[in-house]
Amino acid sequence: MIKIDNIELFDSHQYQSDEKNFELKKLVDGDLIKSRNRIQKHGEVFTPKWMVKKMLATPEIQEKIKDLHATFLEPSAGEGAFLTEILHQKLNYVDKVSKKKNWEENALWALMSIYAIEYLEDNLIKARQAMIGVLVNHYQSFFQKKLSSETEFFKSAKLVIKLNIVQGDTLKYIKHSGSLITFNEWKVLDDNDVLRLPFTYQSLFKTGEDEQLNIFSASGQMNLFEEKLDSRKYKIVKVTKVYKEELE
Repeated sequence: MIKIDNIELFDSHQYQSDEKNFELKKLVDGDLIKSRNRIQKHGEVFTPKWMVKKMLATPEIQEKIKDLHATFLEPSAGEGAFLTEILHQKLNYVDKVSKKKNWEENALWALMSIYAIEYLEDNLIKARQAMIGVLVNHYQSFFQKKLSSETEFFKSAKLVIKLNIVQGDTLKYIKHSGSLITFNEWKVLDDNDVLRLPFTYQSLFKTGEDEQLNIFSASGQMNLFEEKLDSRKYKIVKVTKVYKEELE
């Protein structure tokens, strides 16, 4: 595995290689603006990578990145510029502190700490794919082998990304269907056990004010889990087995 800087930018393009050595890649900026129509309709302008790096380099953010369970919430994810870089930096830390026997569990805890909402479906798809790309690349670089989509680790990671990176209207707290945006707390228990606890995005706001959480809004860990939904109760499982979605 090559030596990389803690805040080096990640290449979000899907990792593919026929070579035996797997290495981490750097990110190259894409188009910052898609079209005049999208700017006018959605105010869609993308954040350049140098700005992402600068914003995430603050001591407060770096401290949280080194805490696998410190939560991040991006209320307007776009194509995932911030999400992928946060995950990349968290996985850099996982690479440093993990052995082969616990890397997968630590990587999943890091992934479970990152949440986002995106209004546009095409951006949502790209953001989710980019998150998978970061995870796969780190796995392959750490273990020096390809990651099979049939492993419990991959299946669990895919589900977590689907549940944590969601489509909806951040200002109205709702999905396009009109139902409330729902997330899940991944409650840490002993010995890498996890309990999935669904909650609504709206429940994060105790006041009636029109304020929005973002990844820079809290000095400590975000308190994302004030109110739980009790309509479905999930079994306590190992973190690598959440893909089974077992109910009590």
